[in-house]
Amino acid sequence: MTYGAVLDTIVQITGVPAKYWQEFEELSPGGIRFSGYVCRQESERLGMLALTKLEGREWLEFIPAMPKIHYPYQQVDSQVRVVVPLPQNAIDARFNVKLDGTCIIWYPLTNEEGKVLEVLPRTRLKPVLTASRWGDWPGLLAEAMPDSSPIERAVREQGVSLAFEMWGYRNPHLVSYDVPLTLTLHTAIRNKRIVSYPILASLAHRYGLDLVESIEVAQLNAQALASAYRLLQARIEAQNQAAGADTFVAEGAVLMISTPRTAVYYKLKPHAIEEIHWAAGRTVSKEIIRQAIFKLTEQGYDFDTGRVEHLVEELEKDFEPPQVESQEKLIRRVWVDFIVEHQRKEWLTGLVEESGIDPRGETVELMRHLSAHYPRREMRWVYNTVREIYGSGRR
Repeated sequence: MTYGAVLDTIVQITGVPAKYWQEFEELSPGGIRFSGYVCRQESERLGMLALTKLEGREWLEFIPAMPKIHYPYQQVDSQVRVVVPLPQNAIDARFNVKLDGTCIIWYPLTNEEGKVLEVLPRTRLKPVLTASRWGDWPGLLAEAMPDSSPIERAVREQGVSLAFEMWGYRNPHLVSYDVPLTLTLHTAIRNKRIVSYPILASLAHRYGLDLVESIEVAQLNAQALASAYRLLQARIEAQNQAAGADTFVAEGAVLMISTPRTAVYYKLKPHAIEEIHWAAGRTVSKEIIRQAIFKLTEQGYDFDTGRVEHLVEELEKDFEPPQVESQEKLIRRVWVDFIVEHQRKEWLTGLVEESGIDPRGETVELMRHLSAHYPRREMRWVYNTVREIYGSGRR
């Protein structure tokens, strides 16, 4: 089958236009060569893999990723309201913590006979977890989960893909965390459907996996769910405001409504964060630009050869071109700041390695050594950056 014919087939099956499918060819850590397309459409199919070749054999298989979660907002009588459709066979409704980190998905590579050849971790838009000078995802993952065999067994034995959040101050995003790095299970997908909370909890218990925390279990009533949604939204907003200006201690929650076997998700974020992430009709702010850079980093974007125009393209997925153009100077400044900050971190990493001092050991000794290379006013940045890169040490 020709290149164009394969892509046409993928488009016909999924309904996702060809422009949203990005071609890839990868070699797994176990030496399996495979290729296909990854979906970049902001929809339920976001991150889906369409495998077209495995170990030199042509075939077609769709592997789901973590779907994009939508807000339960609807336009009612000229007002935006929370409307939560409740399945007739719903058995459980709960709000789970929405963690702010990097989504890591374990999925199976299977052959035509259905045998699992290898279980791979990946980010949402990359088929294989790879390291770059801009993000050592395999290194961070090995630190967060030194032994991934329970996850691999779960994927093989239960026929699921598992989605975790890798979060903590070692993987900084918007929310400020006190823990270095943690891997938390929040979603399981079987037969291209999100499994119910009882099944998810059973998987976590059986294989000893850290399960996302439930904030509250809600009533199985559409009106009560909408009310609980708004109350929790206000509560999280108050927590963030109490933490101080430009400081966030919680990103929000995910409303999970389960039937006996499957579940649906709805996103909940406090208004201050919602304004950052919910782009429709809003200004391109500094925080939105930084979030777009985080996305590029997790996609394995090569900033060494990259251009600010690619960041502009990423922003134009959520904003109209005139909105992006009006913030051109800010976009370029945030881009340059990111590159310069990373270069500063690389210089610091070089000094730490040259010192021969274990950064996870005697922190005081290391700080004393580094103080000869930095003015006093920068030592707070030095300490926090060492903590971010290497984790906490003995003081």
